[in-house]
Amino acid sequence: MNYTNLGRTGLKVSEYCIGADNFGGQTDEAEALRIMGAAFDGGVNFIDTANSYMDGRSEPIVGKFIQGRRYDVIVATKGNSRVGDGPNDQFVSRKYVMQAIDDSLRRLNTDYVDLYQIHSFPPDVPIDEFVQAYSDVVESGKARYIGVSNFNGYQLVEALWEADRLGARRFDCVQPKYNLLVRDPERELLPVCDEYGLGVIPYSPQAGGFLLGKHRNFEAEAGGRFSDDFRASQWYRDTYWSEPMFETMEKIIEIGERYGVSANALALRWVISNPVVTSCIVGARTEAQLRSNLMAWEEDVPQEALDEATAASEAVRTTFAQV
Repeated sequence: MNYTNLGRTGLKVSEYCIGADNFGGQTDEAEALRIMGAAFDGGVNFIDTANSYMDGRSEPIVGKFIQGRRYDVIVATKGNSRVGDGPNDQFVSRKYVMQAIDDSLRRLNTDYVDLYQIHSFPPDVPIDEFVQAYSDVVESGKARYIGVSNFNGYQLVEALWEADRLGARRFDCVQPKYNLLVRDPERELLPVCDEYGLGVIPYSPQAGGFLLGKHRNFEAEAGGRFSDDFRASQWYRDTYWSEPMFETMEKIIEIGERYGVSANALALRWVISNPVVTSCIVGARTEAQLRSNLMAWEEDVPQEALDEATAASEAVRTTFAQV
């Protein structure tokens, strides 16, 4: 397992980050602990969760795992999602941020997180308010670093400029959706990160299993992220469930077969091979899936396979850019 600096910081994180969004739901506590244990044994030191994952059930499971190994595990969590019925139970007002970080620390059973992130851009909170609030979380010692998720390029630049204007802590990384079928971040977000020295920790590098050939001919694999029993299945279908996406997926799988590499290895290596990318957030429902991911991580993927996969993905990128 390789370790890289998170952006321009001195924090070393594994190139593989465990995504904990299933923990406490489809993945029960016992299986989640086995997944994190196997990942840790395989050299993974980075776990990403959020206060809203599985209605707050993910964080306590991560918290249980890190007991006795807290310094050795890089813990990232997020706030912004709705966590209650009240008018202040969503978005990142100063009131929300200060309550949300305390609630996350309580659920994680720790006195600090390594990385605290905004889950998505808050359209109705003044930028100076959330920038200062997140800076104050670091100053209070409750987080070591701060980041954002699901921001576009201009939103990130505005947040960085505002931090500079306020003399506040700047954001250290960004978490976008990025894979062979979703390459929007390449237009402006990744160049911004390269220019300003931010880490990039993409989620969904396997496109929810779509790039692995789990869902073919518009048939969703049972229990997967596209199946009806997964609560975010419509979000995945809205992104990938189209003829151009299926056609491109088949081409990419065929490329892997010709070069003798697994679809998993090709999908993961393509994302991490981008020099701006720091670490891939990869979810696993079972320990078997986790071990499969670790094996894929060690596969040798020829540059020619990566180049051909890039070319194949250009077709779908062009198609959707014209919509």
